[in-house]
Amino acid sequence: MGLMTQHEPLAAGFYTVNEAARLIEVGNRRRIAAWLKGYTGRDAGPLLMGEFASGGGTSELSFLDLIEVRFVEYLRARQVSARAIRRAIIAARRLFGEPKPFASRRILTTHDGRNVFVEEALRPAAQAERDHRLWDLITGQYEIVEIIERQIDRSLCFDPKTELANRWYPRRDAFPEVLIDPMIACGQPIVAGRVPTGTIRDLWRAEDGRTDIVASWFDIDIEDVTTAVAFEDYLDQPRDAG
Repeated sequence: MGLMTQHEPLAAGFYTVNEAARLIEVGNRRRIAAWLKGYTGRDAGPLLMGEFASGGGTSELSFLDLIEVRFVEYLRARQVSARAIRRAIIAARRLFGEPKPFASRRILTTHDGRNVFVEEALRPAAQAERDHRLWDLITGQYEIVEIIERQIDRSLCFDPKTELANRWYPRRDAFPEVLIDPMIACGQPIVAGRVPTGTIRDLWRAEDGRTDIVASWFDIDIEDVTTAVAFEDYLDQPRDAG
């Protein structure tokens, strides 16, 4: 059963599994759904504690769910077993008293050059599961620290009170103007601080690519229109289903 939020769903961001997979550039949507709902016919329950209760055969994600799925994907892409990740997240929940540890500043940043998560959550999980790939990431600690800092942490902003992620620049390297804020546009990617990139591209297509008309309609710069269209086109590129 999902962990219900204490706030309104629309203020927490709201994503279907397909939307989440598209944003984090993962083709295997079934895997994401299984992490939130568990696998049919298996004893193990969900890997992640989703903030929204799911029903009707579908799973919805909050912004924090999205960030946690993203971190799990980085580990899975490096051949870390699901069993080891499950042990690690359970240990992290206990360690920090936080149901969403994979979205926490305390895990996604380093402290005095040593990653706390590596030492106190990943290491016991790797030992218990004899996961050699995860062990390699730990013993070559510079690698996982670099992964977290370069690929994850630098694209996130955190709430100073909760220490949980509250903003994400999904492709800060190529599209630094595109932001995801769960408090704006239900957490959809935006430019100019307020306008969803998908909405911009839809109008751009309807206007036969007239960026000037679209910019005037939303009262934004032409460069914002160009960025939004390019970002949406990038997300539409085929991905490896994994």
